Parts: sequence; structure tokens; C-alpha cells
Amino acid sequence: MGGILGRVMYTLILAAVLVAAAWISFSRFVLGKSLEAPDLTKLSVEDASALAASRGLRVTVDVARADFNEEIPPHRIRGQVPLPRTEVKAGQTIRVHLSLGPKTIRVPELSGMTERTASLSLTRNGLREGAVSVTRLPGTGVVAQGIAPGATAPPEATVDLLLTRGSPDVAYVMPDLIGRDFEKVRAAFEARGFRIGGVKGQAYEGAAAGTILRQYPQSGYPVTFKDTLSFVVAMSEAPPA
Repeated sequence: MGGILGRVMYTLILAAVLVAAAWISFSRFVLGKSLEAPDLTKLSVEDASALAASRGLRVTVDVARADFNEEIPPHRIRGQVPLPRTEVKAGQTIRVHLSLGPKTIRVPELSGMTERTASLSLTRNGLREGAVSVTRLPGTGVVAQGIAPGATAPPEATVDLLLTRGSPDVAYVMPDLIGRDFEKVRAAFEARGFRIGGVKGQAYEGAAAGTILRQYPQSGYPVTFKDTLSFVVAMSEAPPA
């Protein structure tokens, strides 16, 4: 009886060992089976993870390797390790890096800058100066730019500039001042911002002292606040020697 029981126990143990060995061999075969890494390029992380999972693989995002790409939209996969169609093992992790999309530059604020300063600012930011137009408005420097400040533009984009040289000079028509009292004319013109330049005295028979004899600019000519007005004024006759 003891001999039979011993043989039965031996048979059971042997069977268990064989089953265990078969299971270990099968597991190693499955886990060690070579697969081909799928091409995850241009997929979203969700779609890539689903595709990888269907082949017994995993996906993880390598955040440090995210970079700009002119062809692949933002948040899509631009590369992977291992590379597509290379051999991998079941259960292996594929590291992917994402695209940030095309590189863009934020356009700087250029208002009030001179043309040279604005051009240097654009160059420092990876942009270029475009067409430059000039107008006459109050102030100086850049008053408008082709791409709004804070907007994004691709590298080397051109930004047009509109500059002002200041308000246009207002021109008046010079009145006829001949025969008028110079001091009254001086006071009236200086009160309005005009400049009085050279004043010559000249003896003139029959004209009261201080009377304007000639004027520059002459009557009817345009005159601005930048011009200097000059006069020849009658003077008292010199006393006899």
C-alpha cells in the first residue's frame, strides 16, 4: 500500500513540475516575442496609447523633448524611441516627444520709437523691418505697425512701419503792414508765437517815427511760426548838426 501511495505522490509531483515548466516556458515565449514598433508620428497621445496597447506596448511622453515643428500640429507626436518598425518586446514602453507646432514670435510694441530703434527691436526678436511710410501727425517716431503688438508671427516676418515727422507747419498769409505802427505790430505777432528778427531804422520824409516802411516776407507771401519776420521802420530825422 505504501509503495502504491508513494508512486502516486511521485506521479503527481512530476505532473506539477511539468505543468509549471510548461507555464514558465509559455510565459517566456509570450513575453520574449519580438514585435514591430508602430509608427506613432502625428498621432495624439490618446490615439498612440490605444494603438500601442493593442500590440501589448505602452506609451510615455518625454516632456523634456517637446520642440517646434513646421509640419506637425501642436500636441501631436513628432518622434519616438524606439523608432517605428524596429523590433521591441511585448510590454515594452515607447517614449514619445510632442510637437509645439510651428515656431512663432510675439511682435514687440514699437510705438514712439525712432525708425532705427524699431528696426533693432525687430531684429533682436527675429523679425525684419518691412515698408516704411511717413506722415505728419503730432508726436514723433512710430505711430502704427503692420502687425499689432503682442500678435504672433513666423520667424523673419516683415513688419511695416508708419512714422510721423511731427505736425505739419501751419502757413498763414502775410498781411500788408506798410504804414502801421511797428510796436503794435510786434506785440500782436509775438503774442501769437511769431518771431521778430532784424529791425532797421531808416529816415523817411513824411513818415512818423516807428512806421513800417518795408516788411519781409512781403504782403501775400506764406509765413509759418518757423519764419523770422524782418522790418524797416521809419526813424526820427537826425537833429541838425
